[in-house]
Amino acid sequence: MLDADPRANAPEVDLDEVDRHGYEPWVFRTLLAELAVGELGINFVYTLLERLAERHELDDAVVVLSDDAFGTQTFRLGARVEPVDMMTQLGTDPGLYCTPDVVSESEAEAVRAACQLALSLQLARFRAGQDPLTNIANRRNFDQSLSVASGRAARYGWPFTLVLIDLDGFKLINDESGHEFGDYLLRQFGFALRRSMRSGDTPARVGGDEFAVILNNAEGNEALGFTDRLRQQLKAGGVPIDFTVGTSSAPRESTDPGELFRLADARLYQRKGGRD
Repeated sequence: MLDADPRANAPEVDLDEVDRHGYEPWVFRTLLAELAVGELGINFVYTLLERLAERHELDDAVVVLSDDAFGTQTFRLGARVEPVDMMTQLGTDPGLYCTPDVVSESEAEAVRAACQLALSLQLARFRAGQDPLTNIANRRNFDQSLSVASGRAARYGWPFTLVLIDLDGFKLINDESGHEFGDYLLRQFGFALRRSMRSGDTPARVGGDEFAVILNNAEGNEALGFTDRLRQQLKAGGVPIDFTVGTSSAPRESTDPGELFRLADARLYQRKGGRD
């Protein structure tokens, strides 16, 4: 029988013993510290380069990372822009490049590996919050965003409008034209949705043919402008689908995310009048 807490079976790591064998525990201490506060990816890479520069009094440091998932990425100490001559010298070879060249090969490899791991974890986290078909947020990600927006509305009075969207006649289209065409429509709708957004708005797919949008700093009739833009995008793209919406506004109507969702959902289905 497995323990409920997987950490119960994890062996204890003696970092002093690791240090004596030259495995650069400071790198992994830094990684663990950043993981504890949720800082991954680019932030971690620059933090690690700064720590490395402090340890060895470096004038400059560049780490080149390469992966099939995110391609080749180059990061320089202090987020400075890499000069052309440096980029020509580095090429695309993964590794750590320092001035002066005083970092051991084992430490350089530990830094590179930790940076690569941090970027991979960030990418995995991003993908976990995305709907793979439409490349917009999934329901889990959206629920978190709605909770954050509701909290800001309650604390600071920052307004937003929640828009729930249901595609009209999608089940019939799926049945008559097949799931492949249905998936095509969903992808195209997600694309049109993204193109209709303002910077800072949050689109998501929250069900099979159901979508949702958080329109920040918007209340009431301002949502009409969004739906008009969305219909224009669909028409311009030749996407043969229409939709019905239901809305709710914070903080005017509520600052409870569940209540806001219920209000918008009830209004949506009232407008659909029993249609699929």
